Amino acid sequence: MKRSQLLNNIICLSLILFAVSFSYAQSPLLRVEDAVKVGLEKNFNIQILRQQEQIAINSNTPARAGMTPTVNSTASASYAINNTQQNFFNGETRGAPNAGTFNTRVAVEALWTLYDGWRMYAIRDRLTAFEQQSRALTTAQMQALAANITLSYYNIVQLERTTENLRYAVRLDRDLLNLVQAKKTIGSATGLELLQSRSRLTSDSARLVQQEADIRRLYMSFNQLLNRPVDERFRVDTTLASQLVIGVDELVQNAKQSHPDIILSKLDQQIASLNTREIKGTFKPELDLTANLNYSYQRNAVGLILSNRNLGPVVGLTARYPIYDGHLRKQNLANAKIVEESVKLRQDEILYTLEAQIRTRYADYQSLRQLRDLEDANLRVTVDQANLARELYRLGKITNFEVRESTLLEVQARDRAIQAGFRLKQAEIELLDLAGMKMFQ
Repeated sequence: MKRSQLLNNIICLSLILFAVSFSYAQSPLLRVEDAVKVGLEKNFNIQILRQQEQIAINSNTPARAGMTPTVNSTASASYAINNTQQNFFNGETRGAPNAGTFNTRVAVEALWTLYDGWRMYAIRDRLTAFEQQSRALTTAQMQALAANITLSYYNIVQLERTTENLRYAVRLDRDLLNLVQAKKTIGSATGLELLQSRSRLTSDSARLVQQEADIRRLYMSFNQLLNRPVDERFRVDTTLASQLVIGVDELVQNAKQSHPDIILSKLDQQIASLNTREIKGTFKPELDLTANLNYSYQRNAVGLILSNRNLGPVVGLTARYPIYDGHLRKQNLANAKIVEESVKLRQDEILYTLEAQIRTRYADYQSLRQLRDLEDANLRVTVDQANLARELYRLGKITNFEVRESTLLEVQARDRAIQAGFRLKQAEIELLDLAGMKMFQ
C-alpha cells in the first residue's frame, strides 16, 4: 500500500470516528434512574401485571366471599287445557272437556348464609392475600426489570469507557507517527520504525471502527429493552463508582424481609393456611336465612275453586350438615396440610439459597474491590511510565519498540481498570437485587 493511500485511509477513519463521537455528544443525557423509570413505564409485561392486579382488587369484595345476601326475582305464567272428570264422595260428578287452568306467580327471593363454619371469613382473607400476591408479583417483575436495565446501562458505560480508551490509543499512535516522521526527516529514525508506527495506527483505528459499530448496536438493544425507538439517540453518564456501604449481615437481614421471592413465599404460606381453614369449616353445619315475597294467581275452568290468589312474605331458616361424603373432606384436609408443609419447606429453601448467594457474592465483591484498587494503582504507574517513555523517545534515548510497548501497557492497564470497575459495579447491583433493595422509584 502506498504511503498516500495509507494516510487517506487513516484520515477517513478519523473523520468517521469524529462524526460518530460528535453525533452522540449532541444527544440528550439519559441517567440510569431515568432509564429505569422509562423502562418500567413502557414495559408490556408490567402493564399486563398492573391489569391483573386491578382484577384482584376488584375481586376482593364481601359478596365474592359469600358474606352478603343474594336477592333474586322470578316470574312464571302457564295455561293448561285438560279433559277433566271429577268424582266426589257424595256421588256428584263434574266434568268438562278442554277445561282451561291459568297459573301465574311472581316472587322475590332472598338467601343469606348466616353461618358456614366461618369459611366466608377464610375466603375473605384469601381474597385479600390474592390481592397482596398480585401486587407483590408486579413489584417482583419491576425489581427484576430495574436490575436488568441497570446492568445493561452500566454495560454501555464500560463499553463507552473502553472505546474512549481506544480513541486515546489512536491519538497516541497518531502523535507517535508524527514524531517518527519528524525524526525520519532529520535522519534519526529508520523507515522500519515509520512503517511500524503506521501499521499500529491503522490497526488501532480499524479496531476503533469495529468498537463504534458494537456500541451503536448496544445502544439500539438498550432502546429495545426500554420499548423506545431503536434509533433514538442518547448519552450515558460514564461515571462508574461503587456505592455499596452496608455489610453482609444487613444485606441478608434485608433479603429476609424485602426480597420479592420471600414476600411471595410468605403469601403462599398464608394462602395455604387459609385454604386449610376453609376446609375445616366444611366439618361444621351451615345455617341459611331465607325470605320470599310471593304473589300467585290461579283460575280454573272446573273444580271447587274458581280462582285463588295469594300475596305475602315467607321467612325461614335452613340448616344443613353433611353426614357422610365418602371421607372426601378428611382427604381434602389432609392434602391441604401437606400443601402447607410443602410451602413452608419452599420458603426455607428460598431463605437458605438467598443467604448463600448473598454471602458468596459479597465475598466476590470484596475481592473485586481490592482488585479495582490494585488496578487503579497500577494504572497510575503505567501512565507515568508511558509519559516518561515518550519523553525519552523524543530525546532519542530509547527505541521506537520500547515506546510502543510502554504505550500498549498503558492502554491495557486502562482497559483492566475499566473492567475491574465494571465487574465491581455488576457485583454491587447483583447484591442489591439479592437483598431486595428497591432499585426503582
